This record gives sequence, C-alpha cells and structure tokens, in this order.
Amino acid sequence: MGKVTWTKGKWARLALKIALTLACVLAVAFIFSNSLKTGEESTEQSSTVMNLIQDFAAFFDPDSFIATATGEDYERLHSGVRTLAHFGEFALLGGLFCGCCFSYTLKTPFQAIAGGGVWLVPCIDETLQAFTANRAADVKDVAVDVFGGTCGWLAVFACVILCVWLYKKRGKSPKECGDGARKL
Repeated sequence: MGKVTWTKGKWARLALKIALTLACVLAVAFIFSNSLKTGEESTEQSSTVMNLIQDFAAFFDPDSFIATATGEDYERLHSGVRTLAHFGEFALLGGLFCGCCFSYTLKTPFQAIAGGGVWLVPCIDETLQAFTANRAADVKDVAVDVFGGTCGWLAVFACVILCVWLYKKRGKSPKECGDGARKL
C-alpha cells in the first residue's frame, strides 16, 4: 500500500471534523446537564439570567417594560426568555449537527443523520426532565426545540450549498470543493 501524504488541507479537514464532532458532543452534554437539574436549580439559573437581562435593559432605559417587569409580567417575560433559550441552544445544536455531517461528506443524503439528531435530542431532553425532581416534560418545549434545531440546520445547510454552488460557478473543480461536491 502506498504512503499517504498529509497536506495542509487534509490536516485542516481532519481538525474541522474533530472540532465539530467535539462541539456536538459538548452541546448535547450541556443540554442534557440542564435537563438533569432539579426544578429549583433550573428556576434559580433562569432567574439569574432574567436579572442580568433586566439590569441590562435598565442601563439603557430604566422605565422599559423589561426593566420594570414584576409579578405576572415578570412571569410572562421569564417564560419568553426560557423559550428563546430553548430555541437558541437547539438552533446552535442543529447547525453543529449539519456542519459536522458536511465535514465528513458533502453528499446530502447523509444529512438525514443530522436531521435525526435534531428530532431525537429534544425527545430525550424532555424525557430526562420527566424523571428529574420538580420537573415535567412539555410537548411545547419539544416543538420549540425541534423548530430551533431545524432552523439552525437549515441555515448551515443553505450556507454550505450556496458556497459549493459559488465554487462551481467560479469554475473550480468539485475536487477543490471537497469530496462529493459533484453529487450536489
């Protein structure tokens, strides 16, 4: 068997594969670790974030709705912030899943693996919460998580497809775009 020559490009692709795979694992671990927090710990963590948001808003506009929210308004705002956090963390995860799959191959059928992760992780996440003290699984959270993951996945997918299309339009060969680019 012949000797394989490792060029800068091959090392860079290997580093990208490792970095994105590690980022996916860390993102899932972060999500699951939050699911395993008790109801009190979760509320305390999100209340800390709410206080930071209110302080930030008060810095710019001390009389704003966000800075002065109390009682029922505070609870509504708190719920919105938690929903946005769910959406954001799963959008990041969906983008990482998509990028990770593309780092291994540009063949689009393999994106089904990323899509499966976008649907599977939220289901496991809410199942973990069902077995954690003072927490409950919520179908609305699963829907927000899946929507966030799908949006993140679509954003990265569109960017990669656009970049490959632009490389082809500039006259570069598919080999310069990476493995499998001619299949797109």
